[in-house]
Amino acid sequence: MVARPHVSPAALFAASLAVLATAMALCGAPKAAAAPPAALKIYGMESRPISFRDGGRPDGMVVELAQQLLRRLGRGDEIEIIPWARANTVAQYEPNVLLLSIVRTPEREKRMVFVGPVFLAYISAFAVKGRAEELRALGDGIHRLRGGARRGSIFVERARGLGYNLTDETTDSETAARMLMMRRFDLWFDGEEMVGPALASAGYARGDVELVKRLSTEEVYFAFSQGTPRSLIDEWDAAFRAMKRDGSYQKIHRKWLPRYPFPPGVTTVGP
Repeated sequence: MVARPHVSPAALFAASLAVLATAMALCGAPKAAAAPPAALKIYGMESRPISFRDGGRPDGMVVELAQQLLRRLGRGDEIEIIPWARANTVAQYEPNVLLLSIVRTPEREKRMVFVGPVFLAYISAFAVKGRAEELRALGDGIHRLRGGARRGSIFVERARGLGYNLTDETTDSETAARMLMMRRFDLWFDGEEMVGPALASAGYARGDVELVKRLSTEEVYFAFSQGTPRSLIDEWDAAFRAMKRDGSYQKIHRKWLPRYPFPPGVTTVGP
């Protein structure tokens, strides 16, 4: 009979640990739980029918688009309606900020990533009813008149770039409409699609003002601040493209901007 070597309990325990370690290495150690997605700060501005507060809740074309995109991506981020100047400032200095409607310019491309276009904005000059022909007759003299527009907006930028005299910058379009009707300035620069609702909010009718001149047509985008994960931006872009393919984008656009065409690259779907 061959004698078997004596194995101590300590040696058996050590061998068991070695076997367990080898098994874990082969099977793979438990993976750490995935980090939750970064929360987005989503901002729109008081600018009917594009985005606005209705009974304290956000509403409007880009709000409805964003809500559907959030559902498609399985996200629960909240949408806030705040002054444009504040939203723009936050987007300059913080990551994970989404602005729901902004015109794409070379300067803004240095600090934001754009998805879209979402809709077309028609930047124009308006005057009190009965004055448009008189002001157009001034020729280049029209540039010396007092003008007003929303503070920090593309309306200010385009008007000044074309040589107009912007003397007043307001917090919102409603205030600008009221100031025009009170003769605080002669020309009001804003988007054609927003003038009617702004006048209504100020207590006036769309027919109380006249179009003097269309300055430009601009593509309006979603814009993400620097530092926002590229994967999130790509997911948003892919979901937005899917909405354009399946017709849900077109349905929302027709609901809020029935008189205006789709931006380039959008196929007409449905009735």
